[in-house]
Amino acid sequence: MDAPAFRSPRGLYPCQQEGTAFAYVQRSGLLVADTGIGKSVIAMALAALLAEDGAEDLVLLVCKANKLTEWHEDFGALTTLPAAVHHGPSRMKARERDGLPHVLISTYETLRADLTRFAIPPGKRTKVPAPGPLLTALLDAQARGRRVLVVYDEMSDKLRNRSSQLYKAHHYALGQLRRVQKDLRVIGLTATPISRDYEDGFNLLRLAVPAAMPTVKQFNDTVIKSRDDYGRPRYRDTGVDWFIGLARPHLWRKRKTDPDVRALFPKRIEEFRTLRMAPAQAAFYDQVASLQGGSPEPVPGLHAALRQIAAHPAALVHSAVHGDSRLARELLGAFGEDHLRSLPSAKTDELVEYLSPIVHDQGDKAVVFSAFGPSVLPLLAEALRRNGIRSYLYTGAMDGPERERARREFRADPEPCVFLTSDAGKDGINLPEATYLVEYESALTYETRTQRLGRIDRITSTAPSITCTTLVLQGTVEEAIVDTMLKRNEMTERFLGDVGSDGYVAAMQRRRSYLVA
Repeated sequence: MDAPAFRSPRGLYPCQQEGTAFAYVQRSGLLVADTGIGKSVIAMALAALLAEDGAEDLVLLVCKANKLTEWHEDFGALTTLPAAVHHGPSRMKARERDGLPHVLISTYETLRADLTRFAIPPGKRTKVPAPGPLLTALLDAQARGRRVLVVYDEMSDKLRNRSSQLYKAHHYALGQLRRVQKDLRVIGLTATPISRDYEDGFNLLRLAVPAAMPTVKQFNDTVIKSRDDYGRPRYRDTGVDWFIGLARPHLWRKRKTDPDVRALFPKRIEEFRTLRMAPAQAAFYDQVASLQGGSPEPVPGLHAALRQIAAHPAALVHSAVHGDSRLARELLGAFGEDHLRSLPSAKTDELVEYLSPIVHDQGDKAVVFSAFGPSVLPLLAEALRRNGIRSYLYTGAMDGPERERARREFRADPEPCVFLTSDAGKDGINLPEATYLVEYESALTYETRTQRLGRIDRITSTAPSITCTTLVLQGTVEEAIVDTMLKRNEMTERFLGDVGSDGYVAAMQRRRSYLVA
């Protein structure tokens, strides 16, 4: 090549060089790096290195829809590799005529149908997979001598459930590509390979390195002791250790607290704040909670309603009017909108009290996450406005340009302000200007918590420290949610071998911080 295929103005940090080398030598596996370390940069450097070596010359990059443009722009800015976005079958004729580019970028959802088609053959009762138009084009390219590298961005978010149609489509497509190219490279990028349990990690590695993994039957027989009524696994300790031993050689792990990385990031302070409800809010919460009675079966919509009441009782109004919760409609009819809006919210009061000195006195920016975007965040925006705090709203209900405008205006705002976001903002956006982050309610999984906190914990941050606070309402379902999140944190640590790493904040430390809050 006339010029290096990778051309980042600051090159690669040592940790990124290490990740690139691991992927090059290992060929396939998971790059498990904390958010902000630069997994995407590593993937682009790997693609460029392979191109320079005359190895893999066709990269299929699979990402979430909100990262599509960013990946395309980054390949153009940081590499000399021709890249194009695949939007669906309408563009396939042009692809067939012009040939596939060096880098083809598409979303998980688009590729579900374009890689694999499921149909019921004549005389059969069940659907069987067959190559879709893009997989056919990839197989044709392989037949002409091209070699494929598959990169999955945020792999654990989309491909942890092997019973889903999406997983089956990618499992079939990779199998077909491996029939032609037995040493097919598959790299998964993720910060947290385990969302709910060890089975997530098995499902990901089964795609990336199938030859190194046990069969599903072997995994079930050896690792899983039993399943509860909801199908959730109970594990054998010896089986888990056996599986982890198989998995570790195929994982590259890099933490922000590792000695070669920690100086690149601000110091992170994590804390929990436990609160008590005012009598009126507590009485209403208990009244709604009593609807469960003594039934062993969960009341439809009750858990979500209790979470919303803990967040702000008035959130039920939006769910009743604009959502599909029958229980929310019944509660609105029984108590009335005026009563629901009159009830206090301990967490809203605490949020305003906490953020006021940060914004008004320190002049800092903050990010607030809530799982209940449309129903809770507008209430928080109004409470902040009444206290002279400007905020920017970012939810999945907004269209793409609206969300992008909110993100851009928050980052560019020269004055202290607050970014209010649902979990639509937990990945794909970077907010290094903020030095405080509040989880208005705990994330359900450690994976989501990691992604949330990673929005302000960036390599581009210039702050000496950042503070991440989780609000928990005592005597509510939120306490069990925190406990579950920390148990999943412990599973992730065991899988990755994080416990005992120098400077690493373990789940046990987080649990201790929560208990004394």
